[in-house]
Amino acid sequence: MMVTVESEDTLVQAEQALTELMRLFNRPVVQRRLIARAGLEIEIGAAWTLGRLGQLGPSRPTDLAQSLGVDASSITHRVRALEWAGLVERLADPDDGRAWVIGLSAAGRAALAGLRAARAEFVERLLAGWSDADRRALGIALDRVRASLEAELEGA
Repeated sequence: MMVTVESEDTLVQAEQALTELMRLFNRPVVQRRLIARAGLEIEIGAAWTLGRLGQLGPSRPTDLAQSLGVDASSITHRVRALEWAGLVERLADPDDGRAWVIGLSAAGRAALAGLRAARAEFVERLLAGWSDADRRALGIALDRVRASLEAELEGA
């Protein structure tokens, strides 16, 4: 494949836009605002852990830490905070009766639904005035980026 100046410029623009988007969306002020709109009083890392548990289902702490890209001590702190808040519970590991997994409690499922609603509301405000076609094109493009990144990370 021949790389032209135009395609190189497009790649630079896409990289910069994606980097800035991630930086802005992950800013603590944005994350704290979403957590507050969901009516929660938990740390940002705990909110991310809650969301990841919602995607993975009941998980061993080591698997959860690996999925989030954090170390074991960090996940212990996050899980403990979520337990104290009543948002997760320890469950018997169905594969090993001696071990346990972390799963969302009923309150945790409700909290996660609130976080998802807050994010949806936020994105709706960001895309206000966009046409349905532009929203659809953005969704398709972002899903392609996600799939490519997941494929890239599978080998890591």
